Amino acid sequence: MRWKNLQINGRELCMAHLQPTVRTYQLPVCDVSVEFTFGFHCFTDNKENGPLLRHPRTNEERYFCATRYDQSKQLLEFIDKRFIDAKVRTHFGGVNNSRYFCLDTHEYAIFFEIRKPANQDNFLRLNVVSAYEVDQWGRSSMPSKGSLLNVRYVLEKRNLGIKI
Repeated sequence: MRWKNLQINGRELCMAHLQPTVRTYQLPVCDVSVEFTFGFHCFTDNKENGPLLRHPRTNEERYFCATRYDQSKQLLEFIDKRFIDAKVRTHFGGVNNSRYFCLDTHEYAIFFEIRKPANQDNFLRLNVVSAYEVDQWGRSSMPSKGSLLNVRYVLEKRNLGIKI
């Protein structure tokens, strides 16, 4: 999804940092390119502290969250500096919907899903569904079941078309 700049309270907010981007990672068997996209929940919430926004494709309504928007600016740095060495925990959201949960050392939760496009070798699509700073009181509600997996391992398996 390509996000247009937002108009919030008479100000234009740049969405360049949440545009699709591709990074290539060296895995044990081959290099894999990953296209990152960023979802609506990376800059909205349900707390009614900002203007109501509507997702242009799904018509989902949520409120602009200045905190999430500001924090989303660190996602590219996380992807470039810490993602490939991070650990993830499988988290299931909904029926047959596998998402991966990643909690960075800076208490930043990132929920994402990885898809392997048909007929594309060494290429994956990763959608960051939601990303936000976890308050101390909210840590106990984060997914904690299941093993922690290395991101490299997850990318390698998904590149082979194997669901984890």
